Amino acid sequence: MIITVQRHSADRPAPDIVEPLLTDIRAAMERGRAEMDSGEPLQVIRIMALYVAGIKPGNLVEVRDMYQGGPWRGKVTSVAHSAADGKLLTDLELVRT
Repeated sequence: MIITVQRHSADRPAPDIVEPLLTDIRAAMERGRAEMDSGEPLQVIRIMALYVAGIKPGNLVEVRDMYQGGPWRGKVTSVAHSAADGKLLTDLELVRT
């Protein structure tokens, strides 16, 4: 099975990953994603959303934001709640994983 992935300008190719026991396409794609992400620095992202009850630092969350491409996961590192214009808001700081 061969999976070709390109991120950014693709000017820094990595060595091929050969894993003969990996036969499921989803598992192979996840392995490739994990390998590529391991070489990149952690990305800290701040998000303001409508009030999210029960969220705590350390929780893993999935973010679906049309401006940042497909869904991605992150670990919550900071939570702050506030109120503005009659709305309850939650500020999250995430480390993208």
